[in-house]
Amino acid sequence: MSQKQARSCHRGFTLLELLISITIFALILVALTSGLHFAGRAWDQQQQRDVRQGDVNAVQNVLRHMIASGRKFEGDQVTLKFVGTLPAALERGGLFDIKLALAEDRLVLSWQPHFKGPTIPSGQNKADLLKGVAGLDVGYYVAENGWQTVLDGKSKPAELVSIGLRFDDGRVWPDLVAAPMIREDSSKD
Repeated sequence: MSQKQARSCHRGFTLLELLISITIFALILVALTSGLHFAGRAWDQQQQRDVRQGDVNAVQNVLRHMIASGRKFEGDQVTLKFVGTLPAALERGGLFDIKLALAEDRLVLSWQPHFKGPTIPSGQNKADLLKGVAGLDVGYYVAENGWQTVLDGKSKPAELVSIGLRFDDGRVWPDLVAAPMIREDSSKD
């Protein structure tokens, strides 16, 4: 074996080849790290969306049950008032004056015991149902007049109540349409 052949066998990598391979390896690591970071953020955002959607579904179910058992509906396009029962989770029996309204960016449910007479009812309770709400649209369906945006005590009872919400982030919940099941004369309580 000649000296030239011996040198070429033990030659190894040149500095330029080593720099190119390190650069390619670094680019591969950056791409992988960015991909993992993107996947993590996408996972977190999807979980947050799922939680928000779960909150919306729970609020819709509670409101649907409350409206279905309610009576004496009044309100306008941004406020709904009625007499009804509270959800079982609140462990409060009896009838309550219930109000659903928008307060700043929150959907607020307030209630107080329903009394008729000289007794002064106790204080009003409030609960924030949803945050980040940009708009509330309440509609009332009366058979003779169709959908209305105002329902007062002099109007015929609503056969359907519709609640629509718009959120700050552009989401819109599917309109909640519920039929009050209890129909009574306005002279009764």
